[in-house]
Amino acid sequence: MIQLQNITKQVPDSNGNLDVLKSIDLSISSGEFLSIMGPSGSGKSTLLNILGLLDEPTSGQYLFEGTDVRKLSGRSLAQFRNSKIGFVFQSFMLIPRLSVRENIEVPMLYTRCGLKERKRRAEKALEQVGLIHKAKEPVINLSGGQKQKVAIARSIINEPDLLLADEPSGNLDAASKEDILRIFESLNQMGKTIVMVTHDPEVAQIGKRILTLKNGEWSATPAFAKTEVTG
Repeated sequence: MIQLQNITKQVPDSNGNLDVLKSIDLSISSGEFLSIMGPSGSGKSTLLNILGLLDEPTSGQYLFEGTDVRKLSGRSLAQFRNSKIGFVFQSFMLIPRLSVRENIEVPMLYTRCGLKERKRRAEKALEQVGLIHKAKEPVINLSGGQKQKVAIARSIINEPDLLLADEPSGNLDAASKEDILRIFESLNQMGKTIVMVTHDPEVAQIGKRILTLKNGEWSATPAFAKTEVTG
């Protein structure tokens, strides 16, 4: 499904250029659940942003279902991202003045979905995260765990091929974290491809494969028994 070859990301610093990612190779199969671990500054969020087409590598090749995404730009890139990729962030990224349903419908505003189809998708997504009874509730009234459920529902509303999650349980209490991880596990069991970035070994264990980044490279030292190194 996804092939990264020799992906490098450099950013300017006081000494010239800093290598945030160094010659990263990665293959992700359809239906896989991949956890990426690493300390702060290891490059894991940068890698997730590149996978999500929110950032561009300095060099290397990125194939998404056979499409060379580095050749996409402007509207074609935005349409590809909106239809193929869903995002879940640690900070929820919701619009406080909107209701639950209005928030999860935002990605569909950039598609040609009619009102009937939008309603169908919204109800399906809310049922999948257990929040159909909160559809009309302002998100500002929700708990942290409920807000993250709304964010997950929004991420799957366009039925994307790939779901990316950046520390999705980082702002949640223990009970809410378990609830959110069960939802991700259920989505994966239904065939959704998921890549999750986390620093928490307990959270990473939900993945079927675990990779560790250190200083912009795949680490040859396993974080724990389940870790595999690819590349």
